Amino acid sequence: MKKNLTDFVVAIIVIICSIVLVLALAFTLGGRRSGKNDRTVEIDFPDITGIHLHSEVRYAGAPAGSITAVRLLTFKERLQTETAVQQRNAVRVTVTLRPEVPPLPADVRTTIGSDTLLSDKFVALTAGTPDGPPLAAGAVLQGQGGGGLDALLDLGPTLKAAIEEVLPLLKKTEVAIDTFKDGIGDALPKVSQLVVGLKGTSDSADAALKRLDKLIDDADEPIKDDLVQLKKLFIQIEQTMGSADQLLSRTDRNLNGRLQELSVVLDNLKVVSTHAKALTQQLAEKPSRLIFSGKKQNLTSESEILKSKQPVPAVKP
Repeated sequence: MKKNLTDFVVAIIVIICSIVLVLALAFTLGGRRSGKNDRTVEIDFPDITGIHLHSEVRYAGAPAGSITAVRLLTFKERLQTETAVQQRNAVRVTVTLRPEVPPLPADVRTTIGSDTLLSDKFVALTAGTPDGPPLAAGAVLQGQGGGGLDALLDLGPTLKAAIEEVLPLLKKTEVAIDTFKDGIGDALPKVSQLVVGLKGTSDSADAALKRLDKLIDDADEPIKDDLVQLKKLFIQIEQTMGSADQLLSRTDRNLNGRLQELSVVLDNLKVVSTHAKALTQQLAEKPSRLIFSGKKQNLTSESEILKSKQPVPAVKP
């Protein structure tokens, strides 16, 4: 008798635990039930891949409610919208927000997000501007699809076409850099020659002043006044040439320093553009390598790139 009672009690406990587990599972799968103080907001999306009934809604990253209704928009509803962006919407989602969620401002943004590539997606609401106007009653928010892996893979053909257009531009950039560097090398000696020429002109002006002093001492009175005026003019010319000489000397030093810095920048740009060709070519062949790593490439060294006057292959054969 005692054994039968024990078996009966154990069976009752197992049944009760099973009922509790079934109820908990049903509550989890069914989502949170709407309360009388909950608010509902409608959001239009062009695509809700990964979103379904009872998907989570987050406000500034915090749990804020769930999706309680999903329906497709009719062609008539889509054509009645004002903008081309709104006409691309195909699904209307109704989300139920918890009472503790603050009132939504008019500049709230709605997107589809996920914590990781493999986790469930959710509807994300931004906090918006706290002092902005509130969202109008009955307003339908414009949702934006999430980026994620799906969108990146969809961009594969477009990315490949864009990369193929960029490759010739990178080659032209290398040629332009080499041409510009050669032009700088030709300009530096000419600047130095200009400085030397001005210095020689200044020395000639000094010699002319000395000869004028001798002429003034030997000249008669009427001519002497004219020679004095000529001397003043030469002094002004000498001062001007001296100032120009100092200015050009400082400019020459500063220009040399800036041109050396520019040469370093151009060298770095040449290396970057060459290695960028390898990256763009690799992505053009297989855009998936942007996410999944592939075989390591044997890139041309920096020293080899800088020594060459012509474009070099980015990857060694």
